[in-house]
Amino acid sequence: EEKVKKELHKSLSDLQKQQESKHEEMTSANRQLKMEREVHQQELADLRSELQNVKIKHERNVQELMKLLKQEKDDAEAQIRMLKMELVEEKNLVKTQCRQLEKIKMECDKLTEELTQNEEENIKLRRKCEFVKQELEKKDKQISNEEDHLRMMDEARLQFKDQLHHLEMEQESILTMIGSEIDAACEIFSRDSMEKFKVILS
Repeated sequence: EEKVKKELHKSLSDLQKQQESKHEEMTSANRQLKMEREVHQQELADLRSELQNVKIKHERNVQELMKLLKQEKDDAEAQIRMLKMELVEEKNLVKTQCRQLEKIKMECDKLTEELTQNEEENIKLRRKCEFVKQELEKKDKQISNEEDHLRMMDEARLQFKDQLHHLEMEQESILTMIGSEIDAACEIFSRDSMEKFKVILS
């Protein structure tokens, strides 16, 4: 029985030592776990802080990007409006140029028709000019043949003019003489009339 007590006491002592050893191991493990947990919590806090910074930076970048996109959108819309206005102006210009081109085409057709008519008229005129030229050549020959006759006629005209001048001078002389005679007769008639008038009055 004493031996059993000793063995029990020894077993209890061993159990207490094992328990103390286990307790120390648990205490050490708890300390290690606590340290690791603190490290993990610090790493987690650092990660959260970094994540918050990244999130803030990301939001700032998104805002800047949205602002940039809005500015680019506004610029693009303004450019589109300007391009639309330019397109409308260009269409109006094209319409105007098309009308002008159509007008020019009509004028060209008209001028072409007039040119054709003028060419036909020119052909007729050339023929007529050729005919007139031939007629003039004939007339020139006739005139050349008639020049002598005209010269003779001119000489005869000059002679007739001289004769006419002499006749006019002679006629003037005769008229002057007749005028003198009429004046003398009128003076005689007037004197006789006055004498007869005086006789009647007396």
